Amino acid sequence: MQPELSQRQQTILKLIVQEYIRTGRAVGSKSLIERYDLGISPATVRSEMGELEEHEYLAHPHTSAGRVPTDRGYRYYVEYLLDEARLPIPEQITISHQFRQVEAQIESWAKLAAVVLADMSGNLSLVTPPRSSVERMRHFELINLRGRVVLLVAVTQTGTVREVVLQLQDEVSQEELSALSQRLNPEIRDLTHEQIRQLAPGAGGLASFILEQLADLLRLTEQESQTEFFAEGLDYVLQQPEIEGGPIAQRLLELLRGGAILSLLLPQLQPGDDVQVIIGKEHRAADLHPFAVVAASYGARNQVAGLLGVVGPTRMPYGRSISTVRYIAQVMTNLLRDIYDAEEDED
Repeated sequence: MQPELSQRQQTILKLIVQEYIRTGRAVGSKSLIERYDLGISPATVRSEMGELEEHEYLAHPHTSAGRVPTDRGYRYYVEYLLDEARLPIPEQITISHQFRQVEAQIESWAKLAAVVLADMSGNLSLVTPPRSSVERMRHFELINLRGRVVLLVAVTQTGTVREVVLQLQDEVSQEELSALSQRLNPEIRDLTHEQIRQLAPGAGGLASFILEQLADLLRLTEQESQTEFFAEGLDYVLQQPEIEGGPIAQRLLELLRGGAILSLLLPQLQPGDDVQVIIGKEHRAADLHPFAVVAASYGARNQVAGLLGVVGPTRMPYGRSISTVRYIAQVMTNLLRDIYDAEEDED
């Protein structure tokens, strides 16, 4: 799309988009003249609005004399008219502080990211934990709970923590368990579940049993990571007048319950360095046509990648959404890098 509009048309389109996002009501020439000092007559504004409608940047609802932006109008606004989206410094500091206060685990960060995104954007947020094509083991610990009952704690290279309580055949002291984990950890580091399982038969005794359990945990983590996501802020979307109580709301609930929303979005959201915006009928899936999505990937040195974003009506505050998504993706990337840097320092 090329900036084919005149400067005056761009100004009018920008103001109409902003007014409609702010009020949710169709925008007429009279309201523009009253609110803004355009320096032109109402007749000229109406003429320019007619041109914008003719070129499908605006639509004319049957129940109103005003105009509303179309998907094409929103796209032009995002590409050419939106002021640089940057989150205010005080809000950046607050967000960074929140992330430093929670437990230093990927799952905790992903859950917090979903909450912060929803609250700051006023829309539904979706966050997938970072995932790699194949999960690999980082390290594990064995903790004696009582007698023959042992807690196995495994940590993957993506930072996912899995725990399982095991019942051993014989009592084993904490000293013996620690010695076993110290011996096996260097051998299984960076291995897949298949590679760990291949080591099990030759390990013998308790080591063989522990390796089998680790392989099972890693395989389960890999399977779950393909569909796992955190969502917050559904109420924000359901309260929007375009969606409230209608069939669109019901369909959104169905997509969230079954996790289908992720499978519809992922094919269009490619890992990259910046925020992606998909508006209305730009979505391949018709179920998502009433919505806009602002999303970004995050990750550490191309080793793992997750996705975070917001979903809401096309009447979305795009500047706010883009700046929030961009900053939280940056925070998540930095946190992941800290994990990998610390791990390398230990090596």
